[in-house]
Amino acid sequence: MKNKSTEMSLGLLLNWAFALLGVGLIMYRMFFGIGAVTNLSDGYPWGLWVGLDILAGIAVAAGGFVMAGLIYLFGGHKYHELARPAVLVAFIGYLCYMIGTIIDIGRWWNIPDIFWSQNHHSPLFEIAMCVFMYTTVLFLEILPAAFEKFKMETARQRWYSFSPWLVIGMMCLFCWWLTHSIAWVVAVFVILLFWEINMRRGAMPRDKQTPILLILAGVTFSTMHQSTLGALYLIAAEQLNALWYTGAMPVLFFISAVTVAPAIVIFVALSADKHWNYKANLPLLSDLAKAMPVLLGIYLVAKFVDLLSRGAIAGIFELNNQSFSWWVEMIVGVLLPLVIYVFSRNESRRTGLYWASVFVIIGLILNRVNVAVVGIHVPKWETYYPHWMEVMITVGIFSLGLLAFRYAVSFFPIYEEST
Repeated sequence: MKNKSTEMSLGLLLNWAFALLGVGLIMYRMFFGIGAVTNLSDGYPWGLWVGLDILAGIAVAAGGFVMAGLIYLFGGHKYHELARPAVLVAFIGYLCYMIGTIIDIGRWWNIPDIFWSQNHHSPLFEIAMCVFMYTTVLFLEILPAAFEKFKMETARQRWYSFSPWLVIGMMCLFCWWLTHSIAWVVAVFVILLFWEINMRRGAMPRDKQTPILLILAGVTFSTMHQSTLGALYLIAAEQLNALWYTGAMPVLFFISAVTVAPAIVIFVALSADKHWNYKANLPLLSDLAKAMPVLLGIYLVAKFVDLLSRGAIAGIFELNNQSFSWWVEMIVGVLLPLVIYVFSRNESRRTGLYWASVFVIIGLILNRVNVAVVGIHVPKWETYYPHWMEVMITVGIFSLGLLAFRYAVSFFPIYEEST
């Protein structure tokens, strides 16, 4: 690890201070109830925690499934060195999401009920199951780092052999939870069993590092609930501003999650280059960044086509908080990084990639906060503004995630030169 400057030491100290404050406030919330730390109400039951900790947190973790799919399913093997950091970010992101969910749910001790209630008509049920399954998959994907650290080659071989069978069981269980159909479960089991047997026999290509079925399960679980998060807000037809409320929300949520994924990978790599013994492969990151103008362009077109098709385009010219926040989201999160990605060259390439990626991430966060907080208006109820404790609990969770990433990178071989 590189020697830390005084500024970095101060940053680490502040990180710990925010994390400890967040933990203290979380304990306070658990003892005295959600009303003691939030401005939520019956009119505004979802607020900052849903927008940031859940909607944005899950989307920011999208780099894991996008990079895994790109490398292992679509042959982008040259990006292999970027896969493990992306998976680690996703894993920590989902753990933070779980913490946020437990804090946000009033009777959090009833969470295990979802495993036997099995309401497969509910988007929340599908999200809960996908998050549970995908977090398990991410844990399995990051395990080889621990095996390498402790030189547990036998354990790694057993992991490689056993993981596909665990995935087959998880996929069949997930299929049963969502369909309650024996026929579908049998069909999924037969297809996956046929695939795994043929890979073991050498009839199909088999990756030597990671079981393909493990990657396939991760991509499947993650892509499904990225869009379903948008479907949650389809119930808010009378409360959510027309600038964001649309039947295409599931599609827009999915596109934005895929769009932010390369930005997350680039941001993490360049940050690790600055703070740890990792030399970022700038040509590789530049190559990955070539997809960003295309992804941002698709998202931009989709947003305007949606507004035009619904006759809601006039809303962006209204003089109110919602239109202002919409323009900030689009300028900061789409237009500005689009220009930087296209025009940054040569000596400014590193700085350009870094800040363009930061803006894309900020734009994604703004979008989720706009949907969950800014765009919501409930008549006859006092407008919701986050309580300072809500804000600091969110900051605390984010700080815990940063600390977890920092020490994981320092201790495990997440980056080849970090140990």
